[in-house]
Amino acid sequence: MSSLEEISKTLRENVPVIFNQAQKKGAAHRKLVLALYKLQMQCAKISDPENDSYVGEEAFNEEFIRNLNKLLAVKKREQCVDRSMKLIATFVQLAYEKDTQMLEELKKGKKSDDVFGQDNEDEYEAEETVFSRFIEFLICYLLRGFSAKEKMVRLRCCQLVAMTITCLGEMDESLYIELVKKLSDRIRDKESSIRVHAAISLSKLQGSDDSAEGQAVTKRLLRLLHYDPNAEVRRAVLLNIAKTKTTLPYILERASDVDVTNRKYFFLRVLPVVDFRALSIESREKVLTAGINDRDPNVKQACVRMLGETWLQTVDQNLLELIESLDVVDSPIADDAIKALFQTYPEIPNNLTFNDEILDNLTPETSFLIRMTLEHFSNENDNERLDASLPEVLKLAQLTSSFVSKLENETDEDLLIDHEYVIRQLLMITRLSDFPDELGRRHVLTLMRQMLVLPGIPENSIEIITDILKKLSISERDFTSMVVEVLSDIRESVDSDVDPNNDEAKQEQIVILIKCLVIIKYLLQRCQEPLNQNTSIYGLLSEYIVPAIQSSESMLQGYGVQCLLLCCVLDKTLAVDNITLFIQAAMEGTIELCIMSLKALLDLTFVHGIQELSANLEAGQLLELLLAQLEHENDEIQSIACEGLAKLLYAHRIAEPAPAIEKLLVLYYHPSTISNHVLRQSMAYFFPAYCYSHSDNQSAMQSVAVEVLSELTTALEEYPDAQGVTPANQISQQLVAWCDPRIAQTLSSLQGGKPKSYIKMDKYSQMGNEALKKLFVSPLAVRKSMIQFLNRLALDESTPIITCQQLFIYTRAAIQKPVVTDALSKNALVRFEKGLLKILGVEDSDDVNIESWLEDPEMEEVFDFIAGIAEGGEEYSDDDNDNDNGDEEESDTPNPDASVTSKAREPDDSNDEQTAKADISKRRRIS
Repeated sequence: MSSLEEISKTLRENVPVIFNQAQKKGAAHRKLVLALYKLQMQCAKISDPENDSYVGEEAFNEEFIRNLNKLLAVKKREQCVDRSMKLIATFVQLAYEKDTQMLEELKKGKKSDDVFGQDNEDEYEAEETVFSRFIEFLICYLLRGFSAKEKMVRLRCCQLVAMTITCLGEMDESLYIELVKKLSDRIRDKESSIRVHAAISLSKLQGSDDSAEGQAVTKRLLRLLHYDPNAEVRRAVLLNIAKTKTTLPYILERASDVDVTNRKYFFLRVLPVVDFRALSIESREKVLTAGINDRDPNVKQACVRMLGETWLQTVDQNLLELIESLDVVDSPIADDAIKALFQTYPEIPNNLTFNDEILDNLTPETSFLIRMTLEHFSNENDNERLDASLPEVLKLAQLTSSFVSKLENETDEDLLIDHEYVIRQLLMITRLSDFPDELGRRHVLTLMRQMLVLPGIPENSIEIITDILKKLSISERDFTSMVVEVLSDIRESVDSDVDPNNDEAKQEQIVILIKCLVIIKYLLQRCQEPLNQNTSIYGLLSEYIVPAIQSSESMLQGYGVQCLLLCCVLDKTLAVDNITLFIQAAMEGTIELCIMSLKALLDLTFVHGIQELSANLEAGQLLELLLAQLEHENDEIQSIACEGLAKLLYAHRIAEPAPAIEKLLVLYYHPSTISNHVLRQSMAYFFPAYCYSHSDNQSAMQSVAVEVLSELTTALEEYPDAQGVTPANQISQQLVAWCDPRIAQTLSSLQGGKPKSYIKMDKYSQMGNEALKKLFVSPLAVRKSMIQFLNRLALDESTPIITCQQLFIYTRAAIQKPVVTDALSKNALVRFEKGLLKILGVEDSDDVNIESWLEDPEMEEVFDFIAGIAEGGEEYSDDDNDNDNGDEEESDTPNPDASVTSKAREPDDSNDEQTAKADISKRRRIS
């Protein structure tokens, strides 16, 4: 017993010292941990065989917990506590390693003594050790802290369990069940930091998917991963959850996580441990699409690194095998993925060579790789490598011709698709050539014309062929003449054999006409000269485009409208003559035709201007039509109209921008457009870009801001149950920010612009007058919104004095009337008035000499407005006016004696004498 007393004394003297030293910055934890472990081993030697108890270990555990409790009780996050927690985790890890090493040596010793080789390894695994008893005791003690009221106690207990749970090894089923139960409770803790550590701990208990317990744990973790609002909790699960067939679909969803760090970790740390070949092609495309198209450059770079350092290594640096796994024929993301890969790792394309054997045995994958490599050289302006790698023009023509022949004779659908894809890649490679070889040039020209005549040539191939023809032409007229000749050949191939009574023949003729219109569309897209310098196009108008528009076939009409638009872009007179056709199609056509016509109208107004196009229209008719489309019931049409008008406003193509801005603002915030994400996203980018790009734009915004806020506040009252709406106070905050010229100047300076020596604040501060006027004529909700708006205006010494005087008169009248009765709004008005007094250089409203302002012409409108309000009586209803204080009941009818301009007002002790005199003088002036 004396030895127990001695060891207890030693523990009391040394363990606190170890914990204290661990709290110091730069402490040698390894040395302290070894000292603590040495103490534990000394204690383990003391036992009570009679009672079968480990009294020495119990003494160590008691002293250890006594010191641990001091750490758990600290109510704030302290670095010294974190260092001590690290000491405990390091100690547990060291003891675990020593214990494992001891068991291994014990096994080896037993094996050498057992000549029959019949030792049972399970016997050693189940054998209790000093460490196994300690770790079980520690975990059980920490579990008691999981339900503590203090959040820091719960946090530190969860943190220690997360740091030590991997050292548990084999555990009793009862302890496992208790751990799962307690941790399952903590993953629902209101503190996200506690949920993080609970999730990490729970992930260590997943076990196999076959067991019911393992499945239950996995299900809880997946629920956290999918639904927890905190990004760190989702990240903890993402990094620690087992990657199995069950969990992978949920893990892959994190490629689109709202948190940037989570998306980055997904590509850098989560997906690299999964063999991408185990994913379906659809999953690979989904993951790459999310990563390559991510708006954050760091996430995109992480995705490319995963592609180049993990996926490429998985296939032993075989780029062709990687491309095959991307399914280039049907995958829309393969182009962007390989392009990004080549940009990040330029040594990959630089080391590629393509010999004749590869060219003679082209597959979709090899043709794709050749094309991407050559396009990379072209984009990087590496002409030397491009010329060295580009096949001869004649060789390309021969290869293309051979695949075209295969295409005509192929019956297998899959091979047909592959051949079409290879042809498209060869055409794109041909487009990169400068055609230095005359023989090859002629061969390509003949082949391109032949291919355009072929039935069934895909539209995307037609576009590339048109590019090649443009490159082969000596001028735009020559290019147009070539295409016109091809169109004549196509028409001749069917005109002579058409039977008017044969439906199949009619359908074939429609297909041919569509093909001709597609060719014309790509021709016109590549023309830049005015039509009067390229008269061949007029023939296309009468022969193809106009008949298509007049056709009853909606598809023909659509292509006809597109072609007519392109002609009108090249000829203003033609645009003016046909503007009514586009208007009619936009108003009366099908949804598809309406969309095309609306896009055409927006494009033409952008190119030629609204005034120029309205020569044959009533004044304002075209703009009214465009604004009317903002209220269309179709979301796509609504968003197209919004984007188009935004572009016109940004380019200053609308002479009077205020009405358009007002409608766009109302539409952006209106509850009815909550589901139109395209509209809201485009407007969220447009408004700050528009306002801060030019002072005239900001002036236009300032002229409508108050009216828009009033209208939107009323609209929000009509949609009380709408979800996801922007509240009125947030709307006013954004409007004030967009209208502030100082923010515009700051942003301009940050972008290298020249700062203005003087910022015009007159229109900005005039918004205050407009808002104050609304207080006298608007419903309660609007009045409260206007008061919030006023207090957000950043008025200072740069505000014109005359404007401050006007604002003061309106504010004083609003306070005296009063326009609001709740304490919050009244205090806000008083606060706004105090700000004005500070600018005016007076301490109190009683010190303001209003009489001196009476003869100022710029103040006449203010006094007339106040007088009109007083004479006209109440112009708003206070039925919904609530008394927030609830101490006294306010009258429904405002007291006319409270008005600044009241005719029957008599000065009393409660009113300032100067103000009363000013009122008398004002009444004389008004009368």
